Amino acid sequence: MKKFHNIEQSQKLFLKQIPAQILSQTIEILGLPILDLEEKIKQEIEENPFLEIDEEKTLTPVISETYLNIDTEKIEETEEKSSEITDTYDISKIKEIETFGKKNYEKPIIENIISEAETLQDHLIFQAKLDIDDERLFTLASYIISELDSDGFFKGDIKNLKQIENYTFTEEEIEKVRERIKRYDPVGCGSKNMKEALITQLEVYYPELPQINIIKEIICNDLVLLATEPEKLQEKYNLSEEEIYNIKSIIKSLTPRPGTNFSKPPEFIIPEAIIKKLNDNELDIEYNDSYIPILKVKKEYIIAVKQSKLKDLKEKVNDAKKLILAIEYRKNILRKIIQTIVKHQKDFLLGKQEFLNPLSIEEVAEEVETSLSTVSRAIKDKYILTPLGLLPLKYFFSRSAKSITQQDVSVDKIKKMIKEIIENEGDKPISDEKIANILINKGIQISRRTVTKYREEMGIPPTHKRKK
Repeated sequence: MKKFHNIEQSQKLFLKQIPAQILSQTIEILGLPILDLEEKIKQEIEENPFLEIDEEKTLTPVISETYLNIDTEKIEETEEKSSEITDTYDISKIKEIETFGKKNYEKPIIENIISEAETLQDHLIFQAKLDIDDERLFTLASYIISELDSDGFFKGDIKNLKQIENYTFTEEEIEKVRERIKRYDPVGCGSKNMKEALITQLEVYYPELPQINIIKEIICNDLVLLATEPEKLQEKYNLSEEEIYNIKSIIKSLTPRPGTNFSKPPEFIIPEAIIKKLNDNELDIEYNDSYIPILKVKKEYIIAVKQSKLKDLKEKVNDAKKLILAIEYRKNILRKIIQTIVKHQKDFLLGKQEFLNPLSIEEVAEEVETSLSTVSRAIKDKYILTPLGLLPLKYFFSRSAKSITQQDVSVDKIKKMIKEIIENEGDKPISDEKIANILINKGIQISRRTVTKYREEMGIPPTHKRKK
């Protein structure tokens, strides 16, 4: 049985798309919801004199107290795309609109609700649920994640994990699952210390780097020397001054404490897109670009920089270009993810079926040609407004169980079936074992232990507490 999904292959696909020099900024920008990105852009403009808003291309949101009023006139392209999404994805019966169309919406664009802060543990457990098919190993992953501190470091004792509930694990199994968790988003969580976290990120983000082994050795033994006496490293590792500079840049792009500042206070939500039902068979995707200003590098400054020999000026221009590229990447990858979700969950969004179709992060990562950790980061704290209301992107991902006919059945559907059985059990409560047998007779392959787990997740008490 396949116990894990293929993380490594999807990471290689992701790395082909992003130049190493903008990797760290791209990862940061990708994780920001619209309001945070808006604040980030304001901050960057204040700190970087070479950045400015392209007023001609930036859309201005016009908002009343609760509704967004929209202009129908054709708006010119906000900027030349680095990749054309519609060329790659031919989604039947889904109409795309680059910007908002004219109509007033029946639902507010800014929902008068506040999102709950997601903890680091919540985010990692979510990824583990979709990544690990084996219930036994998922239980182990949950315990490992529960032993992480606020920096994302594993502070538990491996010996204490060898016996969990009714399961027994070898040290090799424990380390294998911990290694798995280290490659979730944020990459490096589950490491035992800062050096292990940095090396994990190096392996994930720069796997084909020619000097990766030298950088690993520097991380393990010579970080202080790199910061204080880099010339000694040149001699020790036979490196040029430029190579030392590049190694410094790579290490600076990594996050020594991957879990720090993960959770944030609750905030008001602005959706990334609006999904509208045009008719019984068509959905309309409208992207909320109006809150994200289009940036450009000031032309008059570029000439001055070309003539200047000042390194700081050139770095500021490069920083401006990196930010612009990172924002463009965020836009394109989120659009691809949203399109893929809508394609897979079309009937659910149209109201034709009650349950979500089984959809894993791995499937979406493969379709948009990126990594599992990238999809996890991209969907974190992101919402879309649908005919069913405001929903987090995470809502559309569901584990699946196999029916006897080998068809996927979503966990949500199985939970609903369990709930219905219990609601109709009468005066004599039905045991989890009997519920499992009922589901097996309906073609669902499920164990008593899994029934117990799903029942507890729904907050339904056990048999002896349901007696009337």
